[in-house]
Amino acid sequence: MLKKFRDNIDTIDKKILKLLNQRADIAKNVAEYKKSSNNTLIFRPERESQIIKKLRALNKGPLDSNHIHNIYREIISACLSLETNLNVSFLGPEGTYSQIAARKFFGNSVSSDSKNNLSEVFDSVRNNTSDYGVVPIENSNQGSIKATIEFLLKYDVKICGEQNIPIRHTLMSKSKSYERIKKIYAHSQTLSQCSNWINNNMPNAECITTDSNAKAALLANKLKNSACIASETCSKLYKLKINASNINDSHDNTTRFLIIGNSEIAESKNDKTTFVMTLENKSGSLSKVLQILSENRISMTKIESIPTKEKNWEYLFLIDITGHKYNKKISNALNKIEKISRYYQLLGSYPKSID
Repeated sequence: MLKKFRDNIDTIDKKILKLLNQRADIAKNVAEYKKSSNNTLIFRPERESQIIKKLRALNKGPLDSNHIHNIYREIISACLSLETNLNVSFLGPEGTYSQIAARKFFGNSVSSDSKNNLSEVFDSVRNNTSDYGVVPIENSNQGSIKATIEFLLKYDVKICGEQNIPIRHTLMSKSKSYERIKKIYAHSQTLSQCSNWINNNMPNAECITTDSNAKAALLANKLKNSACIASETCSKLYKLKINASNINDSHDNTTRFLIIGNSEIAESKNDKTTFVMTLENKSGSLSKVLQILSENRISMTKIESIPTKEKNWEYLFLIDITGHKYNKKISNALNKIEKISRYYQLLGSYPKSID
């Protein structure tokens, strides 16, 4: 009976392999057609979002929707690598949550390049040395990452996608346990997110901030009696032992990452649009914007006020809405908002994260 089961699996695997290569051949044909018609945009995140969303809806198990998502993410990534040599930059070094987000969004067959800081990620995209960049924009526990917002306003790039990543912080070191650990290295936000656990379990340890958790892992690998807090991925990359898992103070902890690029993204029918504006400093200015959205039945998923740094007590509003700028209703509303704004900048319309 076992042999029969295995024979059936072998037969199915042969069929899957044949179909995968047929799919890859068609993907190559699509790329050649685009090149011959001077269509240089090979990567289409809205199309990939539609494919994965449709397959998740069609799935009847026993594989769950996340399995289907992960499998097809890699199939699409492998086919894309045959069509074009896509390069993606992320906030490094190896092992950061930014890299995890990049792999979740693009798959493992796309070339990636770690950068030392956010400025380098934005520079590489603006200068076309990278096709896309992956940057953190907000955390569900601690809010927006101001530096990313400032770079979005400074650089002429577009938001092309988003990816939500659950955050599971892990304490790791060269030691088998954390009893002798004297120093803990981590990003400042990570230390804040694990402060209760640290106070309860390692009250005498010195907490030292680093530019990223992956850099903290590098230090924990080199320095005696030192530990880091990072993603579990870092334990393999930097040959560290896991001392404690999932040490977040809040277990409902997610970071949202943006995919930045230079191309406009078409409508996927499940999109977000992000824009910024400043308004006249007088009563009712913001309510007019909210009224425009309400009259058009447009959902606002985020609004945040940010100091402009140009004038005291003057604020910029960062707003996310549901829908795409190519949708007539959205377009009309945005045109009205632009007319009543002192300053207005559309940062991008893009597919929502598929979690």
